[in-house]
Amino acid sequence: MRSLLRAPELRAALVVSWLLVIARSVVFVVYEHAHFDSDQAIVGLMAKHLSEGRAFPLFFYGQSYMLGVEAWWAVPFFWVAGATVAALRASIVATNLAVVTLLMIGLHRCGLRPFHALVPALFLVFPPPDTAAFLVEAQGGNIEPFLWILLLWFVRERPFCLGSLLAVGFLNREFVLYAVPVLLAGQAWSGTLFSRNRVRAWLFALVAFLAVWQGIRALEPLSDVMGPGTRGTAAMAARGSQIENLSQRLQVDVRGLPARAWTIVTRDVAGLLGGRAMVDGVAPQGRGWFRYVLAIALLAAIARVGVLAARSRSTLHAMSFGWYVLGLGLGLVAVLAYSATRPAEDVVRRYLLLSLLMPVGLSAVWLMLEPRRLVRGVVMTFVLGWTFLAGIDNWRQFDRYASGQVPNPMRELVTALEARGITVAEAPYWRAYKLAFLSEERIMVASSDVVRITEYQRRAEAAGDRVVRIR
Repeated sequence: MRSLLRAPELRAALVVSWLLVIARSVVFVVYEHAHFDSDQAIVGLMAKHLSEGRAFPLFFYGQSYMLGVEAWWAVPFFWVAGATVAALRASIVATNLAVVTLLMIGLHRCGLRPFHALVPALFLVFPPPDTAAFLVEAQGGNIEPFLWILLLWFVRERPFCLGSLLAVGFLNREFVLYAVPVLLAGQAWSGTLFSRNRVRAWLFALVAFLAVWQGIRALEPLSDVMGPGTRGTAAMAARGSQIENLSQRLQVDVRGLPARAWTIVTRDVAGLLGGRAMVDGVAPQGRGWFRYVLAIALLAAIARVGVLAARSRSTLHAMSFGWYVLGLGLGLVAVLAYSATRPAEDVVRRYLLLSLLMPVGLSAVWLMLEPRRLVRGVVMTFVLGWTFLAGIDNWRQFDRYASGQVPNPMRELVTALEARGITVAEAPYWRAYKLAFLSEERIMVASSDVVRITEYQRRAEAAGDRVVRIR
């Protein structure tokens, strides 16, 4: 990989991709009220407590799943810039940059020139603002699955690293498991899946997975489950493991899979790609007419790639990374898995973020296989046109905040409370921890419903009738 990074064109393409990631993330870093809620504040508070040495959060406060990787990674950013929304978001932007770098290197290794590799990567590098918001959201596991999944590809021939990374990734966000059937399918295609060495490697990876899993679980008695001073105590909120979390949420309906998948693809995945006019989300984005353009492009891509793949079977192995991220791999697996296990009327859009890999992989493989320069030019022009529309939406989002059209009432409330000398308060969950983090815990706001941090509840109880209740 070091030798690849010495290539001037690759370095230039990476710099362009990084600048685009920063451009679509800047509004969420600069303006703290751009899509920030109490769930994200919990991640920030975990990082703050860890950076101060007051607590060791292993999982998201109040539960025993969603490994606190995001909070740990934010700690050095807090040491440098303080416990702020900007520092928290900057740490997530750094993860975005790592993801984009791995994606670009993988596509380049498949044979695409660096700037040609940047074109399919644009679907992840520079999505419209409502989608981009998910990628910089401190939810504990939005961008991280992309990182784990791409890293798994690069260590796929190293069983110990494969099993260990898979364990950490799965404990962080269970969607990382989607990588396993894709890797198995690729090895089955190449005819190596059932060879003695391959079976031995997978068994070794399984041992590493279980060892790392149990090693992390063994740390639970040493972790602070619900904030400072709660080491070894049982969480009062919903705990459960990754397995229990999955089993409780699953609503398997194989018979209804086609209808579910159709609804999710045409409504939710199209929405992530700007194929729907969305005005009630984090940021206005998309156009209703563009869904038809996306549908035509998708059908054309599938048909053309199918024909070219049938003609070039002997060279497909060299493009394996492209197939890995293709819709026939991770992107499609993500959509099908979600469609088979969750009702279409109860979609959590951030759980579908991996579907962004579908257009990435499909356009990348098309560019790899396409022998006609004119057709390759058309494909790249289409993707650049999509990027231009996403750029318009991102600029409009930035202008909304830069011009002051979007107020920041939570900051005003923090300022007012501090002016009155209030240090303890109580509020519903979606306001409580957000206020606490924005005030850098100068105001400890207990939650009146979902409790994540016990220390705040104790302070509110000690204050008795003197506690300020925010409704």
